[in-house]
Amino acid sequence: MTLASARTAHGTRSELERLVCQEMDRAGVPHEHRSLHFRVRLPRGDVVEYEPDIVARRGPILFLLVHLGRDGESPRQREILSHFLEQHSPEIVLILVAPAEAIRELPPETYDEVYAATDVDRAVWRIGEQDPHGMVRPFVKPR
Repeated sequence: MTLASARTAHGTRSELERLVCQEMDRAGVPHEHRSLHFRVRLPRGDVVEYEPDIVARRGPILFLLVHLGRDGESPRQREILSHFLEQHSPEIVLILVAPAEAIRELPPETYDEVYAATDVDRAVWRIGEQDPHGMVRPFVKPR
C-alpha cells in the first residue's frame, strides 16, 4: 500500500494527523480514524457532537488522539475537550498532539496527556507500551 493510498484508506485530514498515523503504522499500533462519536453537554445545556481524530484500543483502555494547530485551537474546542473529560469514562485517555509553542497555552483540564508535534513517536510508543490489562500510567502535565 502506498502512502497516498494509506492516507486515503485512513482518511487523514491534516499533515500532523498523517504523521501520527504513519508512526502508528510503523510501530504496529492498530488505530482507527474518527470511528467513535461522543456527545458532550456544555454548561449552557447545549449538547455538541465530538469526534476524536484517532482511536487506539488497548484492551478496555481507549486512547483518543487529537491534533491541534499552532494556536491550540479555539476556546470552544478547549471547552468541549475539558467537558468531554469530565463526562466520559476514566478508561479513556485523551492525548493532545500540538506544536510545542501551543502546549503552554493549553489548560491542563483539556487533556490527560500532551505531546509536542515533534514527539509523535513518544506518544505512539506510550500507547504501544500500555499494558491492556494494567492501570493507566500517570502522566506529569507540563506547568
